[in-house]
Amino acid sequence: MRRILFITIFASLVAMCPTWMWAADQKPGTLENLVEEEIWIIFAHDPARYLHDAWENFIGGNLQDAAYNIRRAKAWLKLEAYRAEGEAKDDLGASIKELERLIKALEEGSPPTNKALKEAFAKAEYALAYHHQQRALSYEAERDHEKMTYALDAAASHLMYGSVWAGRELDQDDAVAAKEARTIARKVKRGERWSPERLREAIKGIGRGIKKLGNRLMSTREGSKN
Repeated sequence: MRRILFITIFASLVAMCPTWMWAADQKPGTLENLVEEEIWIIFAHDPARYLHDAWENFIGGNLQDAAYNIRRAKAWLKLEAYRAEGEAKDDLGASIKELERLIKALEEGSPPTNKALKEAFAKAEYALAYHHQQRALSYEAERDHEKMTYALDAAASHLMYGSVWAGRELDQDDAVAAKEARTIARKVKRGERWSPERLREAIKGIGRGIKKLGNRLMSTREGSKN
């Protein structure tokens, strides 16, 4: 009952987007103190939807709507950055700044190129994927398998979205690992039996995929400087 109440409260906050984005600018933990981490993770896929909507707005010439949806995605990245640590926090921070530059350009009527937008979205998804993967590893160390599978599911999803924006397919083994992570997460949610061995393989595969995506984005950035 308590969990249902948290979901209802959190969904209401998400629906109130101006309030939601305002909360993201407040002191760290403003909303995390209100919402249990399990509930937080349920909504972890939302940034991908906002970025997709922003792209649809952008190619349709609706620059203000595109900026609005990027701002919604940025709010999620800021909230995740409060929970992140180390390199994951730095990656999220860098992506937030890049999204802020896109928002400003769109609102001023000087839109970026299609390529620039896709690259920024790929970096945002990569940062989220890496962050959730690190959370999954942390939960594994704590032997909290339920939260670990939720975080791994989010990491797998953002990895797949990031690969699409980067214009590359996941290697077959990494794609299988991402699919397996999502399958195991669904089993955990339904209270079904799952294999720890297959989960470990999924963790390794997602880690490989995230590393490859990060290397690709790094090479793209270095290539654009030359």
